[in-house]
Amino acid sequence: MDAEGKDDPEGEKVLYVGICVGLTVLAGLMSGLTLGLMSMDDVDLQVLERSGTEKEKRHAARVAPVLRRPHLLLVTLLLVNAAAMEALPIFLDRLVDPIAAVAISVTVVLLFGEIIPQALCSRHGLAIGAYSAWFVQLLIWMTWLISYPISKILDYALGTEHGALFRRAQLKALVDIHSSSEGMGGYLTNEEIGIIRGALDLSGKRAVMAMTPLDKVFMVSADAELNVATLKNILASGHSRVPVHSPSNRHDIQGLVLIKELALVDPRDNLKVTSQRLRGLPALRADIAMYDLLKVFQTGRSHMVVLTRPPPNSPPPAPGTPQHPRPASPPEQNGGIVAVDMEGGEDEHKLPKDLEDALATGEGRPGEPIGIITIEDVIEELLGQEIVDETDQYLDNMRTQKINKAMMLKDLPENLRALLSHRGGASSFRTTPSTQLPALRDAMSRAQTLQGQLPRSGSLQEPLLPERMDRQSSDPGRSARS
Repeated sequence: MDAEGKDDPEGEKVLYVGICVGLTVLAGLMSGLTLGLMSMDDVDLQVLERSGTEKEKRHAARVAPVLRRPHLLLVTLLLVNAAAMEALPIFLDRLVDPIAAVAISVTVVLLFGEIIPQALCSRHGLAIGAYSAWFVQLLIWMTWLISYPISKILDYALGTEHGALFRRAQLKALVDIHSSSEGMGGYLTNEEIGIIRGALDLSGKRAVMAMTPLDKVFMVSADAELNVATLKNILASGHSRVPVHSPSNRHDIQGLVLIKELALVDPRDNLKVTSQRLRGLPALRADIAMYDLLKVFQTGRSHMVVLTRPPPNSPPPAPGTPQHPRPASPPEQNGGIVAVDMEGGEDEHKLPKDLEDALATGEGRPGEPIGIITIEDVIEELLGQEIVDETDQYLDNMRTQKINKAMMLKDLPENLRALLSHRGGASSFRTTPSTQLPALRDAMSRAQTLQGQLPRSGSLQEPLLPERMDRQSSDPGRSARS
C-alpha cells in the first residue's frame, strides 16, 4: 500500500518475487547440503584431517562440529527444505493463477532446488558445507524445539554410530579398484597391490601354512665333528643358521649355530658342534598367527622359530594374546628350545581343513617339534611371493619346485632386466681372477701356496682366511705337528 492507503501492486510483486527466489535458494541449499554433508561421516573427516591438503583440513575442521550429531543435522535440513518448498506455491499464487503457480513451483523446485544443488554438492559438498556451517548451526538453533526431539528418537531407534568402516575383504576390493591396471584412474602398481593384500591377509594366516616340515629341514647333530665334510655340507646348504639336534633324535632340537661364527673354525681340530656357541630357539605352537610370529622376530631374540604340535581339539591362539614362556635352559649359554605357550581363544580366522586335520590326526605328541619357520618365510607371506637368494635351489619350503632364474628375470621391468644383463647377472660376481680385487687375489694366492704345503690330506680346497694364514705362518711348528 502507498502513503494514501492504496495498494501498491508493483511493490508487492517485487516482494513476492524476492520471497520466491529466497525460498528456492534456501530449498536448493538444504537439498544440496543433505546430500553433501550426510554422505560424509567421521571416517571421511578423519581421513581428510590426516592426509588432505591444507584447504581440505580447514574445511573438515569447520564441518566436524555440524556432523557431530548426524540425526539432528538431517532433521534440520529436511525440515527447512520441506518448509521452503511448501511455502513457495503460496507466494507464487499471489503472482499468477493457481495452475501456473503449481507448474512454476514444480519446475523451479526440480531444477533449482534439486538437480543443480545436488549436482554441485556431490562434487563440492565439503567446501559448500564448510562455508555454510555457520548458517546450518543457526538453523539448528532456530528449529531446535522440533528437530531435537525427532533426532533423539532416531538416535534411540537407529543408534548414533554412522562410521563406514570397511571389512577386510572390502578393503582388499577397494585396493584392487585403485590398481592402475583396472582402468579406473588408479595409480597403484601391481606390486603395491600385492603387498597391501599380503598385509591384510597375514592376520588370517597361521605359521603352519609357511613352515618347513622337520623332515625337510637341514640340521646337524650335536656330536658331529666340524671337519671338512661337515663344513662343506653346511656351506652347501646356503643357510645362515642351522639347527642342532641331539645325536639320536632329530626332534630334540638343542639350539642353532650361526654359520658366520664357524668362519674361524679349523677343520683339522675336529671340534664338536657343541663346542660352538649354541643359541636358543623359541618354540611356538604351529597354529600361532603370523602377525604374532612377526612380533617375536622383531624382538631380535631369533630369526628362526621351532613350531610344535598343538594339543588336540584346542582352539588356535587368538592374535595378540599374551605369551608365557616356560623355564628352559639359558638360550645364550646352552642353546635349547625356549618353549612359549599361547593362551587359547576364539578367532575368526581358522586353519584350512587339510592343515587342521593334519595337526589333529598326525603322529606325535602335543608339544613335539614339527617344523621350522624363519623371518624370511613370514616376509614372503607378507609380500605374497617367494624370495630367492644366491644359494637357494628350490622355490618352496617343500622342495618340490626347482628355481628357474631365467623365468624370474623375465618378470622384471625392462630397465632392471637390461641392467642385470649388462652386468652379467649373478655369475659376474663369482671370484674369478679377473674380478677379484688385487689385495684379495694376492691373499688368496698366498693362502693357496701355503695350503699346498700342508701335509694333511683332505684339507679344504678353499683358501684360508688371511688371519688364519698369518697365524700358521707365524707358527711353523704347527704344520710339523699336524
